Amino acid sequence: RGGGRTGEDWRQLWRSMTGGLLLAATAASLHSIFGPYPIQLTSYNDSSLDPTAQRIDVLTPLGSPGERFPFIVYAHGFDNRGEIDYTRLGQDLASWGFVVAFPKSCHLGCKADCKTLPFDPPCFANYYKQQLRVIEWSRFPEIRAVLPVDERLPVGVAGHSMGGQATAFSAAFNASSHQIGAAVMHHPFTHQYPPIGIPFLAFTGTRDETAPPRFSESLFDAPGACDTRALANKRGANHHEPSHTYNPALTRYTAAWFKLFLLPSQGRPGSEGAVPGADFEALVFGHGPDSLCFGGDGPMERCEVRRGLPVTTAE
Repeated sequence: RGGGRTGEDWRQLWRSMTGGLLLAATAASLHSIFGPYPIQLTSYNDSSLDPTAQRIDVLTPLGSPGERFPFIVYAHGFDNRGEIDYTRLGQDLASWGFVVAFPKSCHLGCKADCKTLPFDPPCFANYYKQQLRVIEWSRFPEIRAVLPVDERLPVGVAGHSMGGQATAFSAAFNASSHQIGAAVMHHPFTHQYPPIGIPFLAFTGTRDETAPPRFSESLFDAPGACDTRALANKRGANHHEPSHTYNPALTRYTAAWFKLFLLPSQGRPGSEGAVPGADFEALVFGHGPDSLCFGGDGPMERCEVRRGLPVTTAE
């Protein structure tokens, strides 16, 4: 997970890496009190993913017969292994009515497509293509038959650390080709800041020594970035806020962002299909004590939400 590693540490980790479409036999029923849906975890394999790992863990909401949901692909960070390292985040996010896929490939870098960017760990330059591959996989007839994904809706991409960089690249380079409608980066580790042209939200924290706030701020401030975007630099949050030091509020605002931009009919109370008791519009763009920038996620070093113009700012 990367904090304070030297170049030799990266090389040693890299040297330690070991080197069809089938439904896995395992399916576990889960339940989260965070959102209104019980969920199920099912594992699949896709032989076109990087050989480091070809398993995809998918969390699916258990809705009414025929009910379908937006699809989100979550890219793990360096030395993380997919859903198992983001169990609470994944369950909470899916329980709000999203089919969430966690590919496991490239946990120490991609073996078959090894390209390295300056100042990054080895073999992550094309890691974002794994995220895109899972979007393509979700559209196979065999998968469409078993996953309750609403293909009329845009796709969401999200990720942590190196997966945050992957998410930024997917959103910046392939939003149109893969019908990506919104992105959320959790503490992205990146030295590249392409302008993201779709609505995006970047989370970071003042105690993140692995991917310091300037990485997220550079994505947010990139010339040409989408007019609708948000940045949350939480005081005291460290790099593992999505995983080992899990912050449930992180997922609450992630879910709100995706509701607003993947399924806008559920964004406000009283709208068609709205979630009872949930006002996602107010959570993101509001000024109340539960809103992102004004207390809902605790004190902020910098928090800014824009929709065309900077409508909500707290520093």
